[in-house]
Amino acid sequence: MLRVSLLITGVVLVVAGCGKPPETAPAPRTVKAFTVGQSVESDPSADTVTMPSAIARDPAALAFDAGGRVMAVMVAVGDEVRSGQALARLDPRDLALSESSAKVQFDAAQAELEFAESDFRRYADLHAKGFISKAELDRRRAQLQVARARFESTADQLGFITLRAIEPGVVQSVLIRSGSAVQPRQVAVMLKVSGVKQARTSGARSAGIFIPLSSLVDGKAVYKIVDQADGSLRLSRIEVSLGQVSEQSAEVRQGLTRGDRIVGAGTHLLADGEFVRIFNP
Repeated sequence: MLRVSLLITGVVLVVAGCGKPPETAPAPRTVKAFTVGQSVESDPSADTVTMPSAIARDPAALAFDAGGRVMAVMVAVGDEVRSGQALARLDPRDLALSESSAKVQFDAAQAELEFAESDFRRYADLHAKGFISKAELDRRRAQLQVARARFESTADQLGFITLRAIEPGVVQSVLIRSGSAVQPRQVAVMLKVSGVKQARTSGARSAGIFIPLSSLVDGKAVYKIVDQADGSLRLSRIEVSLGQVSEQSAEVRQGLTRGDRIVGAGTHLLADGEFVRIFNP
């Protein structure tokens, strides 16, 4: 009887020793860093500014580099467009996004943008009636532009191909429609190029500090990447005061200095105090 009891005790101890090993902490999230003071247009993390290869070389005759089916056309004849503005979006043939979870993510990002646009229209109406200040309206406008930048970034990350204007101008003709199939290098949109340089080339813009719009958190803060004593990197949420804002970038008047490193994109996935690693392509 004693031998049986000892045997059972031994089995229990062996089973107890075979439990799950202690869970290790997850690796820090990888982020793209942007150095404050460098050109926004040259930064690889600024997805809404860097022109994708899908843009044709001719600024007046714009075409996709790849073939596929047109998901959306966002301009019409007579529309004025800015440099970098999205004109049309393509679902690549080899991606079959309509049958994947990517389409669900895209629809969610689009719904978020539509909500931001609706919210801004409501605040614009309140401002027109004198219920809110211009400063509050400007803050809401910045939030809307952040939502637009986030939506464009999501579309690019999911593999959608976006046709963008190279230079500002006026739409002369739209040669594609939603649902139609296009061939590589088939001209999709014709522009009358104005020849006016974008505001970023002006002396006022070059004198300021500009950051990618996709780096903003709620339109009023950024995540600064702070070096720790042990060599790790940690995020610190910094409130910033903004100046002029475009669809691609925002001028920072207070809160950052040249040389600071901030997260350039994907800020909605992060949290203050979170440890991160910097992505090095």
